[in-house]
Amino acid sequence: MSDRKCWIDHSGIVLHSVDGFDVIHCESCGFKHIIPIPDEEELERIYKHEYHIKDKPLMLQHQLEDADWHEATNKARLESIEKQLKRKGSILDIGSGNGFFLKQAVDMGWQVKGVEPSDKAVDYCNSIGLDVIHGVFDQKCADSIGKFDVVHLWEVLEHLPDPIGMLSLCREVLNPGGLIVIGVPNDYNRLQKIMSENFDEKPWWLAPPHHINFFNRSSLEKLVRRIGFEPLHYEISFPMELFLLMGKNYLNEPELGRECHAMRKELELNLTRSGNRDVLDKLYNCFAEAGFGRHAVLMAGKKD
Repeated sequence: MSDRKCWIDHSGIVLHSVDGFDVIHCESCGFKHIIPIPDEEELERIYKHEYHIKDKPLMLQHQLEDADWHEATNKARLESIEKQLKRKGSILDIGSGNGFFLKQAVDMGWQVKGVEPSDKAVDYCNSIGLDVIHGVFDQKCADSIGKFDVVHLWEVLEHLPDPIGMLSLCREVLNPGGLIVIGVPNDYNRLQKIMSENFDEKPWWLAPPHHINFFNRSSLEKLVRRIGFEPLHYEISFPMELFLLMGKNYLNEPELGRECHAMRKELELNLTRSGNRDVLDKLYNCFAEAGFGRHAVLMAGKKD
């Protein structure tokens, strides 16, 4: 029988314990997260100065190497957003990183603004002419930043001590009929469980304190409904765990990881460039129905 733990007003069955943290399926939040939840000030310090230098020193280099792939994937996401919104408009990108999504949005005729805590990433965004605020998206920022048709959060919610509060702030800055777009790692999925339970691989997707929360389609949809959004569209990205099951164990070999990523890029770019993006979409829809996919992408409309 698994242990049940409580921390402040969070409680649930312990799924894993790592580096002094327990992962629980929280009964009050409705999704999985670590306890204790890290202090906001400490996290702000990490993401303002250390994340792009100490933890992800090659992020920009790899993004530049993958520029054609980022262009294709961001273009496809923006087309999907436009289909749901039924027009182009204004986008606020929270946690905009080095600005590749915003740059693609500008090129496609969207009005854009970003918020990013990393000073290094903001410097790069500004160097390529993007309007990105250096800081965190908090109540003060929300009160001053204006209104938008779309709020985009890519790889943000998993890092936050209060994702519910973040989504509430996002709702405040959305125009009536606006759209929120959330991309998070699809963790505790079936392929990860197979590798962990059947092949004795440690749960590599656990990375506290950087990753605090763990979502899937069901928990994301429940969460956004709780805040006053209606789920409209769901997508996934390529299930990278398939490479592990094919004998390409990249977990402790960064270079092998890049090789696997390169194969995934070739699949997506070859189908996109040849005019067969619909084949890729159908394939990924099948993965999504099975619960697979490295990232879960949910688009939800603001309920007025």
